[in-house]
Amino acid sequence: MGVRMLENVKITRKFPFIIISFAIVSSFLTGLISFYFASSQLETSANSKLYSLLESRRYSLTSYFKMIEQDLLYQSQSPTVRSAIIDFTSAWNGFAEPRKEGLQKLYIKDNPFKSDQKSAYMTAGDDSLYSYIHAKYHGAFRHLSTTKKYYDTFLIDQFGNLIYSVRKEEDFATNLLDGKWKETELAELFRQINRNPIQGKLHLTDFSPYPPSLNEPASFMGTPVFDEFSQYLGVLIFQMPIEPMNDVMQVTAGMGKTGETYVVGPDLLLRSDSRFIEGRSILLTRVDTEAVDLALRGLSGTSISKDYRDIIVFSAYAPFRFMGLKWAIIADAEKSEVLAPLHHMGQMLFTTGLLSCLIIFFIGYSLASDISNPIVAMTETMHRLARNELNINISVSDRQDEVGVMAKALEVFKRNAIEREKLQKKLSHMAHHDMLTGLPTRHLIMDRLRQITLDAEKNQTMFAVMFADLDNFKAVNDSLGHHRGDEVIQASANILLETVREDDLVGRLGGDEFIVILKDIDTPETAMKIAEKLVTSIRHGLSQLCGNIEVTLSLGVAIYPLDSTSATSLVKLADKSMYAAKQNSKNQYCR
Repeated sequence: MGVRMLENVKITRKFPFIIISFAIVSSFLTGLISFYFASSQLETSANSKLYSLLESRRYSLTSYFKMIEQDLLYQSQSPTVRSAIIDFTSAWNGFAEPRKEGLQKLYIKDNPFKSDQKSAYMTAGDDSLYSYIHAKYHGAFRHLSTTKKYYDTFLIDQFGNLIYSVRKEEDFATNLLDGKWKETELAELFRQINRNPIQGKLHLTDFSPYPPSLNEPASFMGTPVFDEFSQYLGVLIFQMPIEPMNDVMQVTAGMGKTGETYVVGPDLLLRSDSRFIEGRSILLTRVDTEAVDLALRGLSGTSISKDYRDIIVFSAYAPFRFMGLKWAIIADAEKSEVLAPLHHMGQMLFTTGLLSCLIIFFIGYSLASDISNPIVAMTETMHRLARNELNINISVSDRQDEVGVMAKALEVFKRNAIEREKLQKKLSHMAHHDMLTGLPTRHLIMDRLRQITLDAEKNQTMFAVMFADLDNFKAVNDSLGHHRGDEVIQASANILLETVREDDLVGRLGGDEFIVILKDIDTPETAMKIAEKLVTSIRHGLSQLCGNIEVTLSLGVAIYPLDSTSATSLVKLADKSMYAAKQNSKNQYCR
């Protein structure tokens, strides 16, 4: 029907109309498709970035709690803490009744320092045994709390008496079983530990308002203390403030103007302060969102939904689990900021498209009679090249005018595109693979190792990292020449690839050093058997190639997670074990 309508139209008008129509439609579709894919890529990139930031915060938060955990365990077994509990208990029992009123008068009411600086008071100077013991230990405990950024440190005897604290708040010298603060989280933590004290077992409470600290949010981590004869002495507890949590969660690098990361507890209240709420928001702001619900149910992922401020955001969410804590960790960025580049791109596409249509319209009318069929053909060709169909045949016209020149230029464009694509593939391969062996380079193999480590952590699986180094390889280069040395490296790479399993990875770190990653092993013995096989295969496989020079393999092995849970540490441990194998007569493996 449309063709018949143009049957009687002059060609000088018909072809411009057709060309202009196709050009406009093509520009519109190209812009629409470009906009769609740009939107998709932008959303994918935003989600990936948010999840990476979330994982970084989760790792930092875990490291913070593990640091406290390790320090608490170390301090509870130190002679200083053991002696302190014994001495403070003795001083407490020897202090005249009423102990609470007497000690609080000496160290709180008569303390010359301000309320937030009472820890500076070293001794009351009343000649009591308690003040003597306080002067003996207070400096060490105060230094511990200051350097480790603990809000307070408590010593509690077996009967619930809070016999020592660094800050000297209202809970000092009270009884946690029947005293004023018996309903606090500190008292509950003590009861849990005191009910069944087990050496080396740690307990942790979630953040909640703590009345003696002016209802500031506080979390407590504690463990029983035993003497050298395994006799239960009392409890050591650290009070943790919210500031270190905020230091981790409120890092703004990479978050833009509207992004933030925060933690939410099972009661749907914030466990870290919001970046966008002035003052305290922890335990005050409720966050009942889809992302929080999914994370508290143990799920990880990304979504687009409303946040606690009723603003549409891109969200990355994941659960955070540590010593009984069940939190949700969230990374948000406002949708408007994430998609701002897309809106700018849409405006540019519209303006560019409009200008292109005007240019095409005038060119089409001025060159109508001369560019009809050749331009239609070349337009189709250009569309196909734009879709990267580089196998298309371009018919170069014998015309000597601009149409012929355009056709020849199109052929050059195609050849350049083909060469560019080949070069890009070649450069990409060269950048990530060793030229001599074709094995992955250090950068690529370390990237894969980090991903394998994340997968193993998520799936609770085991894998091994092996650091391999050829023995006596320098003698091959010196005696047989570098060309034979290259052959030995190539042969070694082939032997390693043929010996390991299909899913395992082999990479060359440089020189005569290789790295082998054994994925999904059942036991460490599986890795040891493969290591032995590698050592034997190298010794036999290189015997003829190296003549009288015995080239063997020294191999170091590190197992995830038994030896380390860090990719970098696993490589260092495997390297260290490899050097141990070299020092122990070479031609062997060591873990």
